[in-house]
Parts: sequence; structure tokens; C-alpha cells
Amino acid sequence: MNMRKLLLGSLVLVGLAGCCLWPVFHARAAAGEAAAPAAAPVPTVVERGFAAWAKNRDASWAFDIWKMGGLMERDNKPITLTRYFARMDQSLGPYKSYEVVDTEHVSRNSAVIYLGVNFDHAVVFGRFMVYQTDKGWVVQDMDFSPKPEALMPWLAFEGGSYN
Repeated sequence: MNMRKLLLGSLVLVGLAGCCLWPVFHARAAAGEAAAPAAAPVPTVVERGFAAWAKNRDASWAFDIWKMGGLMERDNKPITLTRYFARMDQSLGPYKSYEVVDTEHVSRNSAVIYLGVNFDHAVVFGRFMVYQTDKGWVVQDMDFSPKPEALMPWLAFEGGSYN
């Protein structure tokens, strides 16, 4: 009889401990998953553009690479963006690096890549619409803004927090 009470008491104690600790373990697991999302690889054309920008310290080299082979090849937008970054060079400082914020696959052959472009004094956010042709990935469209919510609309609905 004494053994039954001891066993029953132990089971009740373990059950209560499990119920109390379950939310803690569940929250830690969810936080771990949210903190480290798997980033999709960046297409070579985007990487080559940023490499040219870093090497030559001039945005025009990157835009020349990004416009090749896609819809932007005959568009004036790359020229306008080159002028924008040339004017902002005093405020932003030189280009340092980029980091992927998110990648959304729209279809098997298209994706939207959201980036943070790091300069000495600030970050500018970028959005690249890329398309996979028979010859490889090309940039179909691109936009830049110092305000992340302008390019990443889901941030506007998070109550003013960028987290």
C-alpha cells in the first residue's frame, strides 16, 4: 500500500512538473526557430553586382551588371538609381556589405529578395525581383529605400517594431 502511494505521488508530481515546464520549452523552441530562418541563396547576378560595387567603390558598376539580360536592360531606372546613390554617397558613406533579410519565391522561376545594404553611416533596404531564364537569373526589377516598411510591407503592420 505504501508503495502505491509513493508511486502515485511521484506520477502526480512528474505530471505537474511537465505541465508547468511545457510552455517554457515550447517558447524556447519557437524563439530558436524564429531567430534563425534559413536564407535562400542569392542569385549570382545579385552577388556579382555587389562584388563590383565593393571593388570599384561606385554604384554604377553594380547597376550595369544588374540590368543585363532582363527587363531593365533598356530601362532608365538603373541610371536614376545610380544618380541617387552618387548623391547619397556623402550621407551614407562608402558601400560596405549586404545581408539578406528575406527571400520569397513567387514561382519556380521567380523570387523577391529583400536585402539590407550596409554603408558606413546607414543602411538602405533593397528589393530585387529576379527571374530565372534559360541562361540564368536576371534582375527584373529593383527598388531601394532607407525605410524598410516601404519595401517590406509586413513591417508596417507589426505595430512600429522592426523585430
